[in-house]
Order: sequence, then structure tokens, then C-alpha cells
Amino acid sequence: MVGVTAPASANPSQADGPETVDTVTLISGDQVAVREGTVRSVRAGAGRESITFSRFVADGRSHVIPSDAARLVASGRLDRRLFDITTLLEFGYDDARRDTVPLIVTRPAGRAAPRVVDATVSRELPSINGTAMAVTKTGAGDAWNALTSAGTMAAGVSAVWLDGQQQATLDRSAAQISAPAAWEAGYTGAGVTVAVLDTGVDQTHPDLADREVAEQNFTDSPDNVDRRGHGTHVASTVAGTGTRSGGRYRGIAPGASILDGKVLNDRGYGADSWIIAGMEWAAAQGADVVNMSLGGPDTTALDPTEQALAALTEEYGTLFVVAAGNAGPDNHTVGSPGSAPEALTVGAVERTDEVAEFSSRGPTERDGVIKPDVTAPGVDIVAALHSEGTTGPPVAEGYTAKSGTSMASPHVAGAAALLAEQRPDLTAAQLKAVLSASAEPHPAYGAFEQGAGRIDLARALEQTIVSEPAAVRVGTVAWPHDDDTPVSRTLTYRNLGEDQVTLDLTVAATGPDGVAAEVFSLSQNRITVPGHGEATVTITGDTDLGTLDGHYSGTVTATAGDSVTRTPVVVTREVESYDLTLNYTDEHGAPTSDYFTTLTGMDNGRWMYPYDEDGSATVRLPKGHYVADHVVYTEQGGHTNWIQQPGLVLDRDLTVDVDPATTRPISLTPPAEATLEFADIGVQLETATGILINSLSFADLSTVSTARIGDEPPGLGTNGWVNTSWLGADEASYRLVWFLDEFPTGFTRAVSRRELARVRSTIGRGALPDGSARVEWLPQPLTGYAYLLVPPTDVPRLPDTRTEYLTTDGVRWDPTLSLLSANGDPVATLRAVGGRDYRPGRTYHERFNDPVFGPVLPPTEFPWTWRNSDGIYVEIPMFADAAGNAGVSSTGQANTRLYVDDELVGETPRSASGYFTDLPAEPRTYRLTTQASRPAPFTMTTAVSAEWTFRSSQVDAPEFRPIELNVVRFLPELDANGTAPAGRPFLLPLELRDETGAAVRPRRLTVEVSYDEGSVWRRAPVSPGLVARLGHPAGASSVSLRVSATDQDGNTVTQTVTRAYLLR
Repeated sequence: MVGVTAPASANPSQADGPETVDTVTLISGDQVAVREGTVRSVRAGAGRESITFSRFVADGRSHVIPSDAARLVASGRLDRRLFDITTLLEFGYDDARRDTVPLIVTRPAGRAAPRVVDATVSRELPSINGTAMAVTKTGAGDAWNALTSAGTMAAGVSAVWLDGQQQATLDRSAAQISAPAAWEAGYTGAGVTVAVLDTGVDQTHPDLADREVAEQNFTDSPDNVDRRGHGTHVASTVAGTGTRSGGRYRGIAPGASILDGKVLNDRGYGADSWIIAGMEWAAAQGADVVNMSLGGPDTTALDPTEQALAALTEEYGTLFVVAAGNAGPDNHTVGSPGSAPEALTVGAVERTDEVAEFSSRGPTERDGVIKPDVTAPGVDIVAALHSEGTTGPPVAEGYTAKSGTSMASPHVAGAAALLAEQRPDLTAAQLKAVLSASAEPHPAYGAFEQGAGRIDLARALEQTIVSEPAAVRVGTVAWPHDDDTPVSRTLTYRNLGEDQVTLDLTVAATGPDGVAAEVFSLSQNRITVPGHGEATVTITGDTDLGTLDGHYSGTVTATAGDSVTRTPVVVTREVESYDLTLNYTDEHGAPTSDYFTTLTGMDNGRWMYPYDEDGSATVRLPKGHYVADHVVYTEQGGHTNWIQQPGLVLDRDLTVDVDPATTRPISLTPPAEATLEFADIGVQLETATGILINSLSFADLSTVSTARIGDEPPGLGTNGWVNTSWLGADEASYRLVWFLDEFPTGFTRAVSRRELARVRSTIGRGALPDGSARVEWLPQPLTGYAYLLVPPTDVPRLPDTRTEYLTTDGVRWDPTLSLLSANGDPVATLRAVGGRDYRPGRTYHERFNDPVFGPVLPPTEFPWTWRNSDGIYVEIPMFADAAGNAGVSSTGQANTRLYVDDELVGETPRSASGYFTDLPAEPRTYRLTTQASRPAPFTMTTAVSAEWTFRSSQVDAPEFRPIELNVVRFLPELDANGTAPAGRPFLLPLELRDETGAAVRPRRLTVEVSYDEGSVWRRAPVSPGLVARLGHPAGASSVSLRVSATDQDGNTVTQTVTRAYLLR
């Protein structure tokens, strides 16, 4: 068989059936509709019609922020993930998969938990003064009013967080960290308790039998059973006995006891509140060490899991060992809670001690802390395979190999257990310090890649000198660097032993280019540390001695005979940077705190929300080009002023006054009495790092005004728009849209009907007897693509006729019809591929959803089927309507097969969809077959099949050539219900069209008809004009059609449609 891969094209795909719309209800009660990952519309919650919504898209991630949430998001009191639509979908928090919004609400110490209507409290989280609760989406608006008040937090509420999700961060490794030396010294972890917070632990595995002392399930899974296998693998690395392998796959601390806290469910995901509850339980149970091979993205905020880790470390003295994450090799990728300063955060190395490419790097997002702290083996780690055996192929009976910082972290947790057994008096901070001080750094990596380096247990057991802090961030020296002032930090050496120790100190570092750089100096090169005492030394970073901007990373090494203590050290020579000060005023010219700014770097794609409650926010940023979108709310939040600054070039210290008095109104007058249903103004910028989208949606033009600060820089690729939808008193829709080559700085238009196209649309009943539909008229510029918001129009009953008045100047319209079953599920989609170009003052008639449904190849920019190199790509809409609107549908059984000279070479389980590779280069005859069935509730085109033959040969890459295919279109005259009269003659016009959509004169064409769904077929005569003459028998209920055609080049097609239309 040749290779088969998933198709990729801009055309409608058959692979997943009809286009679906995901609805996400926000904590505010507002609803966001998303299609194929793109936000398409926003619907305000009940009583919130005056709210405006800011949409922001960068790096492919969409945010929708209501105006009464903006200030709270900017100030950090409201978790921005609550309005991160991409994240909410990734977490499975859309309405189809979850009917509640999970929250963590924190409060000041000593205050009672807030009472929130329509919310169920799942647990208290005392370590952060928090309450985990789930708010019903139907009652989200009321909960929002209970938690907030006029753009501020309600009394007794400190912050509201999304109860987000974290996931698992997926023989020789013990020797790599010198564990055998600890075993030979008699240390096994006996008397030490290690909590494994993970997917559960399989106690039936011989390596883990009798190791567990307590267990608790904090998830939505029914019990503590490890059905994922991750926790079992991790626990085995920490404390597995190796019994099943005769000791070969023994864990690092085989004598340690295990606390089994299941905080990740059977899918490998865990809510933040589950993880925090597990952390609290483990600490209260007396765990000396807690392993957390899990994490989620870090942010600039101090999130609840980071808060809990810090609080529990202080209260109980518990050491939390956390995986750094698998998002490397980029910087700033260490996940939370590994980003907490108190955590012992672990990166992964190969067997050669090289940092694994996947291992996350520092510094942390919030405060630039050096992370990870240490590294450990994390590639192809062999450990216990859980009893269900679903996590990977066994490498030996009862064992499997895994890679990730998840595998590195338990090596360090086990090492900490051995160290705690040896020296039970060590605090969590001292355990961390000993493992860091005794680590072995790799010379090719800096502190943000490896921390102190790969742990070394043999050294750790002998280590008596540690440094505080365990890693030193000396500071950042601001640009310019013509005369840098050295920066210093105090480094304290603590002696955990009884005898005084004299240390010889050296420091070595490399610059941003990896070349040695002598930027660090020490106040002393030799110090004496008394037994159980301390001594200090000052480390100074002088970036004036460097020549490159960036991080200078090195190690302070303290030696005393064979004893070595290493401390990672970093100083940053700031790249060319400047202060940006933003001053905000209200309508009276007074400073205001009611604003929201999104600041995006055009050179690096990073974005932020600068904010300060006094109305003046200062941020320091690298030199470069930025886009600032300022939104200032005036008139007590009743008016939204959007002021864009697309050409913010930061090449000096800059102050920007954001003044709503500079804005101009948005004013539109439709040609007839009409009510505004929806408005969306926006701008789309094409940058070096991707597409940046900002828009504002609202329902009252009088509440919004806009302005621009400065000129728009050339070459930005700006596409602005004013997009409105109105409902006329005569029930006609007025869709008034304008595309601009700049941000809309105020906009005024009075529109007459002669400027508009009148489109009369008829929607047939189609194949769903009790269905309904949604119509979406997507406006697009004549060139390119704009990501507008387009709320759909509900069509509750079919058939239906509608009238649209549409602007035409510079606008192409892409109508889409989504067909819904009786329970509202989308089951089919019809789309006018290529769009419609209408002329002003003219009337047009469009038809949708009329039989016969079947394959179509409408003209499009990219071919539906093509050959390139050794592959053939196929993506044919198999359920188009009679008007040729491309159609996709939910199906039952479906397949597509490709034959070369009657030999099957590829197959997919989809209708007319696939990419078949490794095909012969020479010209050969190919046969492509496809079939699909449609179960109830469909009553027409319940099955469709097609077979094509054609010749094809290799095409030199990167060129591609369309495949010469033809399709037959049936064009009967039917009533609005898709039926024809029984007991009478009937004419059936046909068309044969090629891959370009052009009409083809067939060499041969035959038509067969069946009135019993294909049991018996009879030939129908066909006129030279391609009209078949049928005789519908009395008593028949449906007509099935089969046609075979050959074109002038010998290409053939046979199509069969079961129940093509119905008889009455």
C-alpha cells in the first residue's frame, strides 16, 4: 500500500463532516461562537446589551474581553484566561462539553467565602484563602454580578481565577546521577515519605507493592486507579523496588514510602483546584518531598498553584519537586507551578548530559527567576508499566520507556528522599540548596537552560557547603552601556557540618554568544565558613566589560579539597530599551483608571496589558515597532473610546497621552427604517510574526468612537473594516460593510438603496423534514481575507425566503448555510465557494438546499484534486445542492479508495477525501472510488457513490497539476419541499462539468433510474441536450439515479445517488 496522509486545503473538507460552531459562555454570561478556531460572533448576556467587547488575536490565540471586565483583567484581579477563548476550548470548557465555568475565588485572610448564586462549591483551598466553585453557565450573569460591581471586585473578593487545567509533562539513568553510590552507602529513602501527585499509582505492580501508605483521589475520575500509566511510571522512578526486573529497573529511593495523590484524571488532565487540594493533603500528611510531574503555561501573574506551593513550603517545610515542562527549546517556557521560586524545578537531559531539546527553559515570565534549578535524566527512561499497559510499548515485561521532564523530576524527588534519610534535619530550602550546589553543569549550556546542572547524588551525600540563594540573578543593567555601573549581590555560604571549611572561590562565565566573558568578580577569593555557620561574599557583574547585549551566565565555584559547591549566576546587559509612559484621561481631562491597553511587539509577537490604577503606566521595552490599542471607558463606562497607535516606534523614551477627546463617532444611516442588530469595527495587521487582529463589537453606534495616534507605517498590510447588520421594519436584512486600508478613525455614512444589491434567497426544505438552519453572510475584501465577526441568522423553519440588502463597493460575499437537525445539531453545511460579487442597484436570486445533492467541482482558487510529485490529493464536496453550493454532511459509513491499474494502493475512511503518496512516476490509469451513507434524519441522498478513471503521471515538485475529473449535476424542477409528482412523465436536465467547473460535452452518457432505492434499475432515454425522460410510477415514493459518462479524452465517471428526490 502507498502512504496515506490527512488532506490539507483551503477548500471545504469532508474529513470531519459539517462545519461545527463551538459556543463558549464566559463567566460574565456572554457567549462567544467559534468556527474552526476563529471567533465568529459575540452575543451579550441578558441585560448586558450595552456592553462592548474587545477582541484581540495574536499568535493564533483569541481573546474576547467585555468592557466591564477590562480594567480587572489589566490589573491582574481577574484571570485573563477567563476570556482566552483558545485556552477555554483547549481545556474543553466550551458549552458542548461543560455546562459550568470552573473558578477559584480568593479572598483576604480572615474573610468568609463569598456567596455566589448558581455556584456549587467543590472545595476550600485554605493555603491560598480560596474557594473552588463551578458556576452554572445559565446563571453566569448573576454570578458575575455577585463577584464584581461596576468594574471592580465585590467586597470580600481578592481575585477570580479560572480553575484551569494542567497536564502530565511527559536501568542507566540511576547511575547517571550516581544513585548506586547512595545505595552502597546504605541509603534507600527508608523513613522518608514522598508524595506522587499524578494520575494515580498502580499498587499491583510488584515494584510498587507495599510502598504506598495512603491515597486520595481529587479528580472527577471514579477512583485512584491509574488508567493512564503516567503516575505509575513516575512513582516507580522515585521508589520502585525493581522486584519484577531483579533489581535492574529499581527506583532512586526504593525504601521510601509513597503517598498516592491522584490529581490528574484518567485523561491525564487536572484542574488547578484538584492539584492545590492534593498539595495541601500531601503536606498535611507529612510528606517530606512532593513530586509533581505536571504543569501548565506560566503567566506574568502569581497564579493559585504558585501561591499554594509557596504557602505550603513555608507552613510545612515540604519540598516540592516540579517538572519544568516540555515546551523547549525556547526561553520563557518553564511551566507553572515549576515557575514558583520555592519549587525545585527540574529540566531533562540526555544520557550524555546534553539538555533535551524539549526541556523548557527560563527565565520565568513574571520576575526573571533562574529556572530550571537542576536537570536530571529524562529521555527514554525505563520504569514500571501499569497493569492496563496503555502508555507505551513494553521494553521488558512490566516496564516501558518514556521521555519528558516528567521522567526527570522523579529522579530528583528520589534523590531528595535519599538526602532526607541521610540528614533528616535539613529544611526544604536546604535540600534544594544541597542538590543544586552539588550538581554538575554542562559547559555548553547556561543557567536558563540547566540551572546548576545535572544532579550528582554521590556529591550531594558529601555536600556540607551550600549557597544562599542557590542561584544568583545579579540584576539587569539598563541600556545604554556607554558607562555601566556594576551591580552586586551578596552570596552567603552556609556550612551544614561541624568543622570549619576554607573555600577557594572562582567565577567563570560566557556571554550571549557562548564565548568566555570576564564580567563577574568576587569581593574575596578565599573565605572561611565556621561549622554550622555562614560567611558572605559579594559577587559583582560589570557589563561594561562585555561587548554584546543579553544574558551573561556562569558559575561561582567554591572548592575545599574534593568538596565543590557550585552556584549559577546571571547578569543581564539589557538590549537597547526605552521607557514607554502611557497617560490616560477621561472625558473631563482628569487621570482615569478605567482603561485597557493591548501592546503588541511587531518584531517578536509578544504582547502585554500595561496598567496602573493612577492612570499612568510605564513599561520598559526593547527598541522596536509596537502596536498599541488603547480603550478608554468614559461616561461611567457607558462610552467606549478606541484609540489605536499602529506606528509606535520605540527608539527613545516616549510618553503618549491617550485622550478620548480626540476620538470621532461612528455614524451610519440605513436606507430604510431599521434596527441595528450588530456592529463590529476592526483592523487586521499583517506583520513579520503573523496576523494581529483587534476589533470592537457592540449594539449601539452612539456608544463608540475611534481615533488614531500618529501615522500608519508603510508596509504594515492593514485591513480595516466597519461591519454592521440591521433588521428592517419589513424584515429585510441590511448588511452594511466597508473595507478600508487603514484603521477606521471615525466613520459616517448615509446609505441609499441604489448603492446596495438586493438578494432574494430561497432555502429549500432539503433532506431534513424537521430541520432548521442558520445563515451566515460573510463579507470579505476583493483580495485577501479579513477575520470579521459575523453573527448568524436563525431560520427556524424550512423552506424559507429571505431578502438581504448588501453593500457592494470592494466587498465579496460568502454565504454559508448550516443545516440543523430537530435537536439543533449541525448535520450539513452548504457554502458558495468563491463568494459572490454583486452590483449596486440590481436584484439577485440565490437558491440553497434544493435536491439533487451530489458531488460538485465549483471554480476555486485551489483545485479540488491534484497531482504533485508522487502524490494525489482528493477533496471533493459530495453533498452539494442543485445550485452548486459546495456541501459537506455528517455521514454513516464512508470510504475513498485509489487504484492503479486495478490494484488498490490507498484507502481512507472518509468520503472523497485523502492524500495518497508513493505513487508511480510513469503514466498509469487510476481509478478513484468513494461512497458515503447518511442515516436518519436525512430523507434524501441517503447514499452517494462515485467512481472515476483517469490517467496521471509524476509532476516535478513543487508544481502540481489538477486531476482531470468530471462530475454530473442533476437539475430537476422540484417544489420547495424537494418533491416531484408521481404517476407522470418527468424531464431531468443534466450537466457534465470538469475540474474547472466548465461544461463538458460527453462522448457517451447513460442514465438509469430506480424507484425502489436501487434494487431494480432501468435505462432512461437522454436527449442530445442532456435531458433524461423519466416516467414516475404511481405509488413510488422516491427516485434514485445512476449516471455513467465518458468525456472526449476517455476519462470516465459513474455516480449513484440513492433517494435523489422524493415523489408526492
